Amino acid sequence: MSEGKSTEDGNSEVEVKVVGEDRDPGESIEVDEEERLEVLGEDVVELTAQNAVLLDSLKRLKADFDNYRKRMVKEQTHILQTAEAGLIKKLLPIIENLDRALQSAQESEAAGLKEGVVKVLELMLDTLAKEGLEVIDPEGESFDPEHHEAMMVVETDECPEDTVTDVVQKGYRFGGVLLRPAMVRVSCPAKR
Repeated sequence: MSEGKSTEDGNSEVEVKVVGEDRDPGESIEVDEEERLEVLGEDVVELTAQNAVLLDSLKRLKADFDNYRKRMVKEQTHILQTAEAGLIKKLLPIIENLDRALQSAQESEAAGLKEGVVKVLELMLDTLAKEGLEVIDPEGESFDPEHHEAMMVVETDECPEDTVTDVVQKGYRFGGVLLRPAMVRVSCPAKR
């Protein structure tokens, strides 16, 4: 048990009463100011070290949480894009059928039907383009096996080798992901 008392010069002294076998219960030990400051200084150093460890742990926990949050946002974005890509892929046959209707309208010269189908197709492609759909129509471009699927090789001297001469079926890309490659005819040099 300790008690504080002041001296006449304003310095405080700590009086410690120790009860033991060889000590008189009324006897007290005085601890001088320097020893007290040394003990308090050691406590401050220890508490500062503990504070640094806790602060470091808190910073690591915060960084781990930030990384987790970023990973979750990235995964959720990927899931949404995959779901959107699935929907877009289901709509591709509609686009193809509209394209076929246009081709048959040209043959039968049904102007009203053709005009209506053209407007519907343009509207649908514009809407899907705003959502991230890209049409792959590589006619006249170099053959790229990553985005094109060769259906036939055409012998010709009219264009360089490995050039797409005709698009059998357009390809589509959504959000940078290839949904379907373009099916194409590719040129090769004519044999003589």
